[in-house]
Amino acid sequence: MKKIVITGGHHNSALVVAEELRRRGVEVIWIGHRQAAAGDTNDSAEYREVTAAGFPFVILEAGKLSFDGGFANLIRLPAGFIHAYYLVQKQHPDAILSFGGYLGASVAAAAWVQGIPVYLHEQTVVSGKANRFASHFARRVYLTWGSSRVYFPREKSLVVGLPIRTGFLKKHVAPRRKYPRLLVLCGKQGSHVINTFIYNNLTKLLESYDIVHQTGTSSVTGDWERAQKLKRQLPRELAVHYHPAGYIGEAEIAATLATADMVIGRSGAHTTYELGLLGKRSVLIPFLATTREEQLQNAKYLAEKGIAVILNQSDLTMHNFRLALTAASKLSPSPLPLRSDAASRLVSDLLGG
Repeated sequence: MKKIVITGGHHNSALVVAEELRRRGVEVIWIGHRQAAAGDTNDSAEYREVTAAGFPFVILEAGKLSFDGGFANLIRLPAGFIHAYYLVQKQHPDAILSFGGYLGASVAAAAWVQGIPVYLHEQTVVSGKANRFASHFARRVYLTWGSSRVYFPREKSLVVGLPIRTGFLKKHVAPRRKYPRLLVLCGKQGSHVINTFIYNNLTKLLESYDIVHQTGTSSVTGDWERAQKLKRQLPRELAVHYHPAGYIGEAEIAATLATADMVIGRSGAHTTYELGLLGKRSVLIPFLATTREEQLQNAKYLAEKGIAVILNQSDLTMHNFRLALTAASKLSPSPLPLRSDAASRLVSDLLGG
C-alpha cells in the first residue's frame, strides 16, 4: 500500500498509527472535522494536532448515524456521504482506516462503494454504532479489548490493543510540591459540567491541592477563557497552584499523567486505557449519553481492577467529591497488563506483515 486515508472519531490513537505508517513509507491523508461540534468556531484538537504533525488534512461535513439531531441532521446524512464519496474518489487511496464515529462510517461506506478496502479500529470495551455499521463491509476490525469481540464478526477481528505513543511508559520524576496534584481531564471537547464544578469550588480545592485543569477549547461554552480569567483573579498564593490548559496534546499527556497524584474526569476509551496502563488512581465521572453507556462500562472496568472510584455526575457535589477523593487515595493500584505495541501490530497486519 502506498496511500492510506485515515479518518474517524478517536484522533489520538489514529495519529500514532499515522506516524507509524509514515515511518514505513506510506503516504497518509487525513479526512476529519476542523471544528469539534456544531457552533464551535475554534479549531478542534484533531485538526491542530494532525496538521502540526505534517499530515494533509481534508475537511468533511457529515451527519450523525442517528435520529438524535432531528430533521436538519437527517438531511446532512446523504450530503455527508456524497461529499465523502467525492473526497475518497479524489484521493483514490489503497485503503481506508477508520477509527470510529459517524464521520468515519461515512468515509468507510463511500470507500466500500468504490471497491476500496476498509479497515476499522474499535477503542471501547463495548462498541460504537458507527463501527458496527461499518464492520459489515470491513476487511478487518482491530480491537482494543477482547470483550468487544462479541459485537463484530470473529473471522474479521484481531485484538491489538490501543495505539499508544512510543515512550508513553517512560519514567517521569515529579517535582516536589506543597500539595498533591489533581489532573482534571475533560476530554477533547471539554465537559462543561465538570469544568463548572471546578470553577465553583476552585478556591476551596486550591487550599489542599495543586490542580492541572484541561478544560477543552469550545467557543460555545467559553470554559477555557473562564479558566484563564479565574486564574488572574486568584490570590497569588492560590494562583501558583492552578494550571489551566485548553488541551493537553499527545506529546505532553504521558508526562502530565505520570506526575499527577490522581486523575479526575470522564472515562473515554483513550483515558481509560492510559490509566490502566499506568495504574493511576482516579475518580471517574462517566458521560452516560453514549452508545451502551460505554463510558460507564470503561469506568466499571477500572473500578473492578482497583484503579478508580466512580462518581455519578448526578451526585457531583463538593461533599461527595471529597468522599470520592478520600476513597481513591486509599486505593493501591498497579499497572494492568495491557499492550503498548498496538500501532506496530496493527500496521504490520494492515500492510501484510
